[in-house]
Amino acid sequence: MVLEGYIRHLKRKGRSKSTIVSYTSIISNYLKTYKWTFDDACRWKEESMQRLKPSSVNIGVHALNSYAEYTKVRFRLKPVKVQMQQYVENQMTMAQYQKLCTCLLNDGHIRWWAAVRILAGTGVRISEFLQIRTEDLKIGYVDVCGKGTKYRRIWFPAQLRQEVLSKFKEPGFILPYSDGVIRKRFHAFAKKYHIQKEVLHPHEFRAFYARNVYEKCKDIKFLQDLLGHASVQTTMRYLRKTSKGVGRRISKIVTW
Repeated sequence: MVLEGYIRHLKRKGRSKSTIVSYTSIISNYLKTYKWTFDDACRWKEESMQRLKPSSVNIGVHALNSYAEYTKVRFRLKPVKVQMQQYVENQMTMAQYQKLCTCLLNDGHIRWWAAVRILAGTGVRISEFLQIRTEDLKIGYVDVCGKGTKYRRIWFPAQLRQEVLSKFKEPGFILPYSDGVIRKRFHAFAKKYHIQKEVLHPHEFRAFYARNVYEKCKDIKFLQDLLGHASVQTTMRYLRKTSKGVGRRISKIVTW
């Protein structure tokens, strides 16, 4: 494989599997059409901006900059500036979460129920969740490898531990599947239980956790630590309101 050396470079940098797959795919497609020069990299960026979302362009920019570092070519593309949205379109509600838990229990999907309870009760990333075992719940915490190969401690709340361990006793990993399989299964549950597909994915449980923790403690620094964020600005993104919620609030305020 032409990019084997680059893959080893990314592994040494501690990149996740998904990042390695994404970056190598981008570089492979780039090299089929463009020359490895700064001028062609700029042309790729301009053409990509015309057909891709800014976030997708920036992933490509990061991939090209990473490959430039590996090949020791002295150039660096600037990411596309994207104004952060102050609201989101959809969020999981407490009613949807409770409905999902009830339906999973009623249908005998105990393992998936346990997974949902842990995702929503700890705010772990899906890559971190895949490292959690039943034995960790018995201890009360687990040290997982998060972003950038940094380890952080995940705490399991007492009520969560008690409820999950009372129903789920299988040893080993909570869900012994890949993140792709988990995402597809959540989409299937969304369809079966008539829950919005957009809110039933692994990362939304992390945002659900963040919103509910902040609602009770109002301590942004504490939440930042719980989520393992390097910047409080990243934590703030999880607390954005829905566009419908913004509309309802402004309607209550402006009555003149």
